[in-house]
Amino acid sequence: MIKKIAVFLPFILFLNTDIYASENQSTVLITGSNRNIGFEFVKQFANKEWRVIATTRSLESADDLIKFSKENKNVIVEQLDITNDEHLQFLKKKYKNEPIDILLNNAAYTPRYLSSFRGIDGVEVDATRKSFEVNTIGTMKVIQTFIDNVEESNNGKIVNLSTKAASFEERPEIPMMYSYAMSKAAMNSMVKTLSFETAEKNIIVIAISPGTVNTTLGMGLMGAIDIDESVSKMMVVIDDLTMDLNGLFLDYEDGREIGW
Repeated sequence: MIKKIAVFLPFILFLNTDIYASENQSTVLITGSNRNIGFEFVKQFANKEWRVIATTRSLESADDLIKFSKENKNVIVEQLDITNDEHLQFLKKKYKNEPIDILLNNAAYTPRYLSSFRGIDGVEVDATRKSFEVNTIGTMKVIQTFIDNVEESNNGKIVNLSTKAASFEERPEIPMMYSYAMSKAAMNSMVKTLSFETAEKNIIVIAISPGTVNTTLGMGLMGAIDIDESVSKMMVVIDDLTMDLNGLFLDYEDGREIGW
């Protein structure tokens, strides 16, 4: 019991604690919200006056997110390591019966930039194992935890950030990103399988590629787009989702289907 108090005490000390949406206010829960794409999603949803449950693996590394939440009362910051069962169960109880209109799985373990270009001999087994633990199993756990909340929504959506590197049809034809690509391909498979369940629950589940986004120093040289452009375009795709897109892998730019 002492351990649990130590873990979750920061919620009580300085974070917004009003978990309830106002009447007619939509709710999005975003994982990996402390930086880059996740943080941009938080800002754009908050600007649209959504109630945003912004989760982060570590509160200590979320200064900008916490500051933003203090300035925007519709943003709630929660600690969530998606591989941590205690975190998941705590939030499951805290938000029991609360509708979540969009569950946005952004949290991921990404390889170091230079290591992405190593051939098969340079693939690290431990990093590969962690990629699957976070990107595949962790994402599945988040869905298991909150799918009942999404079903409470009248038009629930589960959005999972993927990558074209996981596509057999459109991936770059060079030997790179082994661990990340494999784990995201497995996540895509989970999305497709899940879609047969969500069709019966009036929930739309998709995977989406954010494009090549300039989140790492040097990627701008590869024609990467800015974070705000990627997120702005994904917001349009997410807003326009209909049940006929359930179970598909979509592109950020125009919502076209990407081959698995």
